[in-house]
Amino acid sequence: MIRMIDLVPIIKDHFQTLRSHATNQVMWGEISFFLGAPVLLGAFGAFLDWKVKGVGNILAAFAILAGLLFNLLVLLFDVAAKAAQAGGLGPQNVRLKLAKQLQANVTYALLMALGAAGILGVASGMGMEKINRWLSSILVALLTHFILTLFMIMRRIRSAFLQSLT
Repeated sequence: MIRMIDLVPIIKDHFQTLRSHATNQVMWGEISFFLGAPVLLGAFGAFLDWKVKGVGNILAAFAILAGLLFNLLVLLFDVAAKAAQAGGLGPQNVRLKLAKQLQANVTYALLMALGAAGILGVASGMGMEKINRWLSSILVALLTHFILTLFMIMRRIRSAFLQSLT
């Protein structure tokens, strides 16, 4: 039963994409940036006593983004199937590799969006329109990490698009 909701493979798959294409080495600089910047911003927000306001609006935005990410996952399934059909399943199929990496990144972003929506949904359900500084700092870190992951997804979609033109 617990294996059905095991989220560890999603996180592992995402961080496996943070490797150099040329050397297959882990890019520790990118990992520290993707984790460190959000944690620092969240800590900075806690220090400055930031309080997230507009819980309902942020929740609505995350619900829309989660729906769009689900849609993107369905499209990626089709893209991966076409890439596999055109170039085979081997490691030399760059389009398939990019599609798999995109799938890992989009699934991870969806996990973060659902996590943020869950936190915001509980706060909204409790009638909170303004969240305390500690929960706000967690949300700021989560939102920052989510946005950085979306930037990574945009970069990979661009790479996949340019790859498909060659």
